[in-house]
Amino acid sequence: MVERASSDSSLIAFALTRVPDLPRWIDTRGMLLSGRAVVHAQSAPVETTPGFVVVVADSALASVVGRPADDVVASQLTRLSGDVNVLAQMEDADAVGRALGGWRRQRAIIHVLPGTMPWEQDVDPNARVFTLESAPRFDHVPELLRRELLDALRGRTVSRFVPGALPPAGAVVSRITVPMAAVWADGRPVAFCYPVWQTETWWDVSIETLDPYRRLGLGARAARTLIRHMRATGRAPVWGALETNTGSRALAARLGFLEAGGLAVFTER
Repeated sequence: MVERASSDSSLIAFALTRVPDLPRWIDTRGMLLSGRAVVHAQSAPVETTPGFVVVVADSALASVVGRPADDVVASQLTRLSGDVNVLAQMEDADAVGRALGGWRRQRAIIHVLPGTMPWEQDVDPNARVFTLESAPRFDHVPELLRRELLDALRGRTVSRFVPGALPPAGAVVSRITVPMAAVWADGRPVAFCYPVWQTETWWDVSIETLDPYRRLGLGARAARTLIRHMRATGRAPVWGALETNTGSRALAARLGFLEAGGLAVFTER
């Protein structure tokens, strides 16, 4: 088996040739471009491999590309800590499922906007976009969410289809600057949106709203604000949600997102 760290630019470059810049590949290509990923493949020459595994250990996340040998898949997952999510394209999902044995399989729906939306011309006076250097204080935010937001601003984006335990935070070196949008209410930021992964032309939407401010449309406003901002960088949003996550899918529909494909998500339980 060939194992090279993300600093091996030739292996990352090869992996990127197998992972197109399309909405259904947003997670995997974004992982590869982040500077946080390690690619694991079978023996050289790597160009002949039937598949490989992309791993971002600090997010307990793996993506199986193609159909690598079962032992390649299994050996990488034993090295990950936390509640791991494993992603696979639908055409490879059966093979990945066999490699994983008794892992639970769910389907995620990928959504995209059908072009620029009319509301993208609006301006929300109670929302703004910031990065780590210009971030507001999060003292009022519950600890777990506060940690997630600060980690995201530092480059460790950890939102996944199926949440769960994560490995301890360590030093993360990300190539990607992570912007975040927030909506203010009662003088403080209460709804947040940031990109989990970014590629050359897409970004993956994550939204969080403080409990007392839910069902007020503030999460949608945060998403609209970041969508406007990211359009200026040449990137369009991708909204991924488990098929069973009816709340997230309903919010995506209200914003104008349409279904554009599916993805298999595996978890150990």
